[in-house]
Amino acid sequence: MLHNIELQSGSHTAEGHTESGQAALFAALLIPVVLLAGLFVFNTGQLTATKLKTQNAADAAAFSAMQMEARELNFISYTNRAMVANQVAIGQTISLVSWSHYVKTLGQNIQRLGTLVSWIPAVGQAIATITNAIAQTTDALDQGIDTASKVILPALDIADAALSGSQEAYHMANGVFDPGGGNTNPGGAMTAVAEQMVKLNDHEAKLNAIVLATNLGQYFSNRGDLIKRWGGDKESAQARMAYMINSSRDGFTSNRSDLPTPLQLLSDIVPHDLWVLKWDLPRMGASQIALDPKNGKYVWSGMDTLSLHTWQRQLAIFGEWESLPEVPLGWGAAQTTGDAPYHYFQSAHRYREIDASTEEQFPPHTKTQYRPPYAGSWNANPDASGLAKSEYPDDQDSYGKGMAGNGADADRFSANGITRYQDIDHASQSLKRANGDPADIMPFYMVVVEHPRGTVRDSGTAFGIKQNAAQQEMNLALPQTAQGGQVRAIAKAQVYFRRPASLWQRADYHYERGNLFSPFWEARLVDLTSTDRSRYVALLGLQ
Repeated sequence: MLHNIELQSGSHTAEGHTESGQAALFAALLIPVVLLAGLFVFNTGQLTATKLKTQNAADAAAFSAMQMEARELNFISYTNRAMVANQVAIGQTISLVSWSHYVKTLGQNIQRLGTLVSWIPAVGQAIATITNAIAQTTDALDQGIDTASKVILPALDIADAALSGSQEAYHMANGVFDPGGGNTNPGGAMTAVAEQMVKLNDHEAKLNAIVLATNLGQYFSNRGDLIKRWGGDKESAQARMAYMINSSRDGFTSNRSDLPTPLQLLSDIVPHDLWVLKWDLPRMGASQIALDPKNGKYVWSGMDTLSLHTWQRQLAIFGEWESLPEVPLGWGAAQTTGDAPYHYFQSAHRYREIDASTEEQFPPHTKTQYRPPYAGSWNANPDASGLAKSEYPDDQDSYGKGMAGNGADADRFSANGITRYQDIDHASQSLKRANGDPADIMPFYMVVVEHPRGTVRDSGTAFGIKQNAAQQEMNLALPQTAQGGQVRAIAKAQVYFRRPASLWQRADYHYERGNLFSPFWEARLVDLTSTDRSRYVALLGLQ
């Protein structure tokens, strides 16, 4: 009995040994499969990580290049606004000169009046002393302002020319030559920044030179069709700028008719209608920039006048009013043209202004208006205006006359009064199709970034498993599917215009289209289309 138990026990032991051997065989067969799967996951993960890094580099390159373009457009916007501000400052200076001339002649006339009454006992000499002091003070004031204007106006001209030139220089640095490469590397700062961003994100990657050259040429060709010097039309651009300048004038420049005068007390105390005699003291004055039809230049001109107007009844106390001759009391004028004598818009008593506002509709509703110059001085005080015209025909701003007509359009004089500036081509057909919003048709900037396939850390480089292993050896390196030995990524970016209403709400609550007078240009990445991919596959000769 015991013998049988031992036999059974032995048989169970033998059976257990048999099962253990089968598991070992199965494990031996499974180990290579597990290793292959692990290496495949490792290789795939490494390649995926490289692709992601390369794509990040491409996105950063495209976005940063368009950031540089957005900065250039914002720079143009700032400098355009600065040129408007400079022109307004020129207008303010001309207004001060015109007003000081007016104050001087008014002081001289007050002095003459004091001389006439100096014979009056007790008070005559006192009045004469006071009027002489007034005349001396106003003459000194006029000389000081006139001298200062001879310094201020040339300085503003130089600043205007510098702003205009800076737009050209910025564009050259941004898109033509790399300012940090000794002007030897084409592509400008945009390309330099794109290359730098690639290296920062993936030091082994680089921009594809063929795509870069092709894309840069296409990009700046499309950009040049939309953004041009003078916006493509010098006459329209100057009219548009003149309108914006006049719209930006301060109260002193645009209308000085309500400024107080030394005779204001008399006008306030003495009634203007004495039944048989009626009188008035209209004070008129303003400045504007407008196209002089005689020489085709935009000229800043200002005029200030004050006259005594009287009327008497024709038939005793019951007749109609009859106007008596005007008595000019004060007059002054100033202008920036260089052509003397200057007519101060005397012939038509109007100056032309073209309202080129594009806020409400596109194409812009341009409206030509004829406005009275100098707040209506010629109409209200014609004799005083004539004296101002004849006594002050000289150019107040003689700087730059020698540069006039050089064709460079680099300053206010050579540009016929308004400095050259960059603007959107409002006659562009693509802009018309976009309903006047250039932000919808700004060109795209595309890059292709390449990472050498041989530097990817896969099983071949990590474990020393050769890519060129013999046929009977197991090749665990990833297949070389990237043509030319590169891992590639493509990215597309664009600049766009957005004025956040929550931060910078317009006073008129209008939607603001993209323009080069508001610095709200930004960059964004754009989704690729199938056409984009097909184009670059063909360009690179990929299958």
